[in-house]
Amino acid sequence: MEHNGQREGQTLLSVLDDIKNGRCVSCYLLYGDEEFRIKEALNRIIDALLPSENRDFNLFLLDGDRTDFDAICESVMTPPLLPGRKVIAVTNSPLFASQASLPDIVKSIISSIDKDPAKAVKAFGVMLHMTGWTLEELQGDGWQRIPDDVWNDAMGTEADVGREKWLPKVLEIAGRTGVDIRPARNEAALFEQILTKGFPDGNYLILTTAFVDKRKKIFKMLAEHGVCLSFSKARGEDELKRLFLQTARDILDKSGKKLTTKAITALGNRTGFDLRETMGAVEALITHAGDAVTIDEDDVENLIEKTKEDSIFDLTAALANRNVQKALKTYRDLVNHGVHHLVVLMMIGREIRMLLQAKLLFRTGLLTSFTPHMTFSQFRHSVLSHLQQVNDQEGVKKRSILGQHPYAMYNVFKHAGNFSYDELTTYMDSIGALDIALKTTGKNPDLLIERLLIEMCRPTTVSGDGVRQSSGIDG
Repeated sequence: MEHNGQREGQTLLSVLDDIKNGRCVSCYLLYGDEEFRIKEALNRIIDALLPSENRDFNLFLLDGDRTDFDAICESVMTPPLLPGRKVIAVTNSPLFASQASLPDIVKSIISSIDKDPAKAVKAFGVMLHMTGWTLEELQGDGWQRIPDDVWNDAMGTEADVGREKWLPKVLEIAGRTGVDIRPARNEAALFEQILTKGFPDGNYLILTTAFVDKRKKIFKMLAEHGVCLSFSKARGEDELKRLFLQTARDILDKSGKKLTTKAITALGNRTGFDLRETMGAVEALITHAGDAVTIDEDDVENLIEKTKEDSIFDLTAALANRNVQKALKTYRDLVNHGVHHLVVLMMIGREIRMLLQAKLLFRTGLLTSFTPHMTFSQFRHSVLSHLQQVNDQEGVKKRSILGQHPYAMYNVFKHAGNFSYDELTTYMDSIGALDIALKTTGKNPDLLIERLLIEMCRPTTVSGDGVRQSSGIDG
């Protein structure tokens, strides 16, 4: 039995419940920028519609970017080969995008160009389809010859976000790997005709896409004849955590495992509760746990954190030395190896906080015996013992600079002269503001953090030779 129309407030769970009770619709659209949840929803709807034993001949998985549209239409309108339901699942459908979608398309290219180049190229193909430009026209310095007014007319002013930073990169990748560009034809109008005519009994279509313009007629028609479910990335740490717990519950229950509260917190600190990264970590932890039922904080520490310590140290060392090339390269390495941007920002903040504490100690006069050129051995003999007395008297917390390993303390004091007190307080304010922005907005985290690193590593000119002198005690 089928029913038309979408109920208000429909969710994935209510859709699955409807299918279970025989209230199916002919077409489902899953859209948004939360790729992990869309993929999960697609699999669950397929499972609900079509038992696994019927899939060899009655399940068709197609890529909307690569499959000829006529072939998709033919599959949708052809009755099942065997009795029962037939499911056609089309991922990355370009039917619902429009020029209004271009700012979101550009954001997708920028956010995935380093972590997922194939995804960036797919989004780039949609962009070319929407604008009518060709790869050949933009390659080389072709894109630089496009006047700003022509670019804005084609892309919209909101999509003008420093194209010189991302367009050459995606052009280079697309030139090497190729890019699929759909022919310029009104596919949406053809699909509207199919929706109006109706599918053969027993045929079900599931479409997924990242880019939707809800003003398009095709979207409104599908919402009337089928079901549209939105999956947008969560904004804010509490929402990210809620979605993670909701998503993780099924896989944990099936495996008979449990995460302790501290393990959940430790996971969040390392992944920022990004669903793809966090669920990947959960699956690895389940395998790692073996016969154990409970996964605790130590399991998270041992499996995830240890492989990243060296790179984190390299980043903070590059910052302390104002080495912008090394800082940017190390940040990119960390991101490519799965370290969440919020974790990186936390480590940057910790390093700046330590440098600021060193500055304050210099101001108190407790470090008059320290010079930036002394060896670690000299530091241990002439400075460390005095600092240890201060530590014992004040009961300093482990997070303080005086609670760190002696060699870590030595390096912080040594590098403190590379920054002024005012610079460090400004950086702490910038880090706090950036932390809020990353948790509450959809701005590209890589661009924001890289901009912060460049600013923090910028050399200062305070003397005739243009170089700050590392005295270790400058204000």
